[in-house]
Amino acid sequence: MIYADNAATTELDIDAFEAMRPFLVQYYGNASQPYTLGVKAKKALKDARHTIAKCIDADPEEIYFTSCGTESDNWAIKLPVYFK
Repeated sequence: MIYADNAATTELDIDAFEAMRPFLVQYYGNASQPYTLGVKAKKALKDARHTIAKCIDADPEEIYFTSCGTESDNWAIKLPVYFK
């Protein structure tokens, strides 16, 4: 059998895991909510957005985080419609 869904089975990079660890076990709040855990998560998202934008010479507003490949594909197809 050939299993081609590598994204679902790839080992997580240890640096990525360590960067995410606080948000998996300590600051796991919903970034869209105003409670303390949510505020910390929202700040982390904002900081990550700025860091990534700086690395690729983009504006932070151009950086989108998605939950999976399917969501990313849908955004790539639908997003241009919203910006016409």
